[in-house]
Amino acid sequence: MKILSQDKKGYQVILEVEEDYEKLEPQIEEAYSEAARDVNIPGFRPGKVPSSVLKQYLNEEAVIDRAIQLLVAEIYPEMLDSAKIKPVDYPNVEVKQMKKDSPIIFVIKVDVHPDVKISNYKGIKVKKKETAVKDSEVDETLEVVRKNFAKQGNIPESELPIDDEFAKKVSRSNTLEELKALIRSNIEEEKKRDSDQSIRDDVTRNLAEIVEAEVPKGMVEREIELMLSDLEVSLKRSRMTLSSYLSAIKKDIDKVKEEMKASALTRVKAKLALEAIAEKEKLDVDEGELDKEIEALAQHSGKAFEEYKAGLSADVLGSIKDYMLKEKAIDFVVSKAKVEG
Repeated sequence: MKILSQDKKGYQVILEVEEDYEKLEPQIEEAYSEAARDVNIPGFRPGKVPSSVLKQYLNEEAVIDRAIQLLVAEIYPEMLDSAKIKPVDYPNVEVKQMKKDSPIIFVIKVDVHPDVKISNYKGIKVKKKETAVKDSEVDETLEVVRKNFAKQGNIPESELPIDDEFAKKVSRSNTLEELKALIRSNIEEEKKRDSDQSIRDDVTRNLAEIVEAEVPKGMVEREIELMLSDLEVSLKRSRMTLSSYLSAIKKDIDKVKEEMKASALTRVKAKLALEAIAEKEKLDVDEGELDKEIEALAQHSGKAFEEYKAGLSADVLGSIKDYMLKEKAIDFVVSKAKVEG
């Protein structure tokens, strides 16, 4: 494989690649073998049709196209390594020259990781949500506890005064004041978590607005697929399928994807910003930190650490590390943010 030329227009790289014709010949045989498994020809069992007979039934051009796909898939990793590019989508392949006993010349067009510029990410202004707990919130929670306890025990609510005895029945508290203190503490912790997450969300949205990057269409489309996957997981918890959800909201999948596009673009730009910040600030995830995260995932799955880690592919390990690195970048920007309120 030889790269004859390399050009970049925006976020798209165009490669002109040369490969020996002989490399295509085994791929042609493989393409015929694939076709033989699927075609039904009278007098022959599937997969046992000789090539000479297959050629009479198959479209040779379609077989060659498939062989070219197989060849490009084989040389693609070497091509990317030689060109030193990081693709974000599948390549578009055109055959510029193909003659027997002459080199094949491909034109490969692929969207790559865009150039990213970001500044002014230190000192982002964000507002902190109120975390103080009102007495009325504690009382409302007590009332919910009383109603649930009455319903579960099939007890009239009127027979459940909220007093010390009630506190002992519904919790390990000895007095009503202890129960109120516990409820107040739980509400406060929840509010703090919500406030912290709100700050992180605000910082992320700000980063998406200030980052400069020409985002490839393929990156947005892949983000939409991730969002749909997250939606399916969420629906599954509610015992719904994506198709039943679409039916309930009276929309087709294309409409939902279109509505997700703006959010997907924001998410992609935020990710690009965080990657750039991690690089600028020389942030990294060391082996110990990665193992700690994997151990937590292993415990959640009910597997031993070594067994779980051994089952992770290089791509999955890379994804986990990328996620952790982005979290570190968010932590860094939050630590430098101007939090008001």
